Parts: sequence; structure tokens; C-alpha cells
Amino acid sequence: MPRRSPHALAVRDTADAQFGLITAAQLAEIGVHASTASRRSLGGMWTRVLPGVHLVDGGMPTRQQREMAALLYAGPDALLTGTSALRHHGVRALGLQDVSDDVAERPEPVHVLIPHQRRRLSTGYVRVERTHRFPAVVIRRRGVAMSSVPRSVGDAARRSRRPSDVAALVAEVVQRGLATVPELDEELRVGARRGSGLFRDALMSVSGGARSAPEGDLARLLESAGIPSVRYNAVLVTESGRHVATSDAWLDDVGLAIEVDSVAHHTSPDDFARTLRRNARYAAAGVLVLGVLPADLRDRPSAVLHEVFAARAAAGARPRPRVLVSRHESPSSGRQGWRWGA
Repeated sequence: MPRRSPHALAVRDTADAQFGLITAAQLAEIGVHASTASRRSLGGMWTRVLPGVHLVDGGMPTRQQREMAALLYAGPDALLTGTSALRHHGVRALGLQDVSDDVAERPEPVHVLIPHQRRRLSTGYVRVERTHRFPAVVIRRRGVAMSSVPRSVGDAARRSRRPSDVAALVAEVVQRGLATVPELDEELRVGARRGSGLFRDALMSVSGGARSAPEGDLARLLESAGIPSVRYNAVLVTESGRHVATSDAWLDDVGLAIEVDSVAHHTSPDDFARTLRRNARYAAAGVLVLGVLPADLRDRPSAVLHEVFAARAAAGARPRPRVLVSRHESPSSGRQGWRWGA
């Protein structure tokens, strides 16, 4: 077997540490010109992923390689932010944890943050954002640098045009404990004001009690209709203190529970059994329950509102169930959070 040249070994060592990627500047340091002829002399057909960034083994880069290429293109201290970072933080909203890779010929944008003094333009699939407020603390996971969850949520929200997407991100990170409301509120306060309206609305919704994007949709719908005496995520107990359920929305004046349930929320036998047991407790306490689908809240809000008014009238025509709203969360409720990504 022919011996590999020192240049080839150095290129391989550098690329192996960067998911198979190398930059023109790194090639120059090794002593290799970035020209096509020089690269071919090292063997193989390289792929130019971004200006000055090459995949030494050729072929189509994976998502991981595209992210690393974006960081290498943006230069030292660059880090992922927005949804690009939230995927690494484990956020499932917006399908961020889908196993399948996006189409290599039409890759999704990679959001990169750099210090304001650095001059680097967005190109290809890379969205470069210069900031005076560069994070003091950088998180590294599996060799990738990224911003914190609050900063990533703020950067994603300010670039989004869909209220439901922003609501999903904010609600999930709060519910799962990835970020607190005060941390997100601080990010909203110190961050750029431009494009922050949806972020502010979503944070207000979560602060008001909605723990998921569908629950936020329900809260906005009920509030827009002026329905009175609504309590969100109310822990319901009987007069003797026995736990009934934690209702997504509780119409306290008539004793009506509204639950946001999706088909995807019952993907396992345990999920289905949990819902059946909850509904049995409602029935035993004499509580009328209206179930609504997340898709209907999004696509058929007028129809949902009609159902709410009809159910409220039916509940008001019956004696109010002897159920109270607990002053404290019940640790024995058995309630699980929304199944994000459903």
C-alpha cells in the first residue's frame, strides 16, 4: 500500500475532527492550495459545501455536516442559534426531532450567530446574524457550539412569521423545564425589539397558564369570545379533597371541563388508558366534559366556539357539580404534559 503524504495525513486529521470538513484557510496552513488540482492530488473528489468549506470525501453532506460547515464558514466564535440550536437542545416542537434528514438539494436554513464586528454575509442555506449581544456562555454538544435555550427561542421567535410556531416553542421549553418564564422574559426584555411581537404574545399566554400551543389556542379563542369564569390548568377536587383531574380549561360558573386531546396523544395503550381513567373520574364527579382537537382549534375555531357555547348551555341547565378548584397543584394527579411534536 502506498504511503500517504504528510499533507494528506494532516488534511485527514483536520477533517476527521470536523465531521469530514475542512476550510480553505486550514488547507493553506497545512500547505495545500485550495485549487481543484491541489485537492485532487490528495485523492478523491471533494464537495464544495459553502464558500471556502469542503467535504473531503465528496457526496452530499448530512444535516450534521451542513451545520458544521455553516459554523466553519462563519468563522471563529460562531455558534448555532434559533431552531438550529433548539434541535440540539432536544426541543420537539415544529418537528425538530424528526429522524429523517431534510432534502439535501433543498436544505433547511441553518441559523448562525456571530459577533457584530465580524463581517460575514448569509449565503446558500446559511443565515448569518451579527449581534452586539453575543452570548457570554456558549454551550457545546457533540462538537457543535450553540446558544442557550432562552436565546435560541428568542432568535427563532424574532424570525418567525407564524404565531402557532412561536407559541409551540415557548410553551414546550417552559413545560419541559428547558427554560423558565423569567429567563424568557429577560431575553425578551434585552433582545431586539424588531420582530418580538409574537414572542411577547406567546410568553404572555404561557404566563397566563397555557402549557402548550393548543392550550394557548384554546385560551385565545375563549378570551376573544368573552366567556367568563375560565380557569386554565385548574386542579379539580371534590368537596372531600379527592382528586378529579387537571382541566385544560374549566368554566367554573357552570362546572364544564374542556380538554384538548389529539389522536397522537393516544399513541400508546398507557396514554389511552390514562384518558379513560380521567374521563371516568369526571363522570363520577358529575362533570360534563367537552373534548376538542388541536387541528380544529387551528382550522375550525368558529365551529369549536359553537360547540363550547352549546356545551356551556347544557352544563348550565344542570345542577353544578360539587367540584372545587384546588389552591395547590396535586402531585398525585397523574397528568402528563403535552406530547410535543404530535
